[in-house]
Amino acid sequence: MTHETTTPHGPGVGGAFGFVRNGYDRAETNDLKTADVEGATVYGREDETIGTVKSLNVGTSGKITDAVIDVGGFLGMGAHSVLLPFSALTVLRETNGLDMRVHLDTTKDKLKAMPHHTG
Repeated sequence: MTHETTTPHGPGVGGAFGFVRNGYDRAETNDLKTADVEGATVYGREDETIGTVKSLNVGTSGKITDAVIDVGGFLGMGAHSVLLPFSALTVLRETNGLDMRVHLDTTKDKLKAMPHHTG
């Protein structure tokens, strides 16, 4: 049995903070479609669940520019939505599968303290 771990690897390695998880590889952002990431669970620096990717914004170049992250709430009710640059997210794709993991170098409390995004 292999124990899966998440290991941060310092600033500048994917998103604001690089993450590695056994059985997952860093997803190439140029190959991602919004459907690949929307609805994905967002994990914090310590691999704790901190939210969900609600939606993604695509710029005129066709590249994903921003992500709306829902924090807290239950089944979408009462969630606090925040807008973050897509570059702040580290997206991992299962090596031999379709599962996606999204990581942020932050905490749920820090996201909840950010201004609410209404768009």
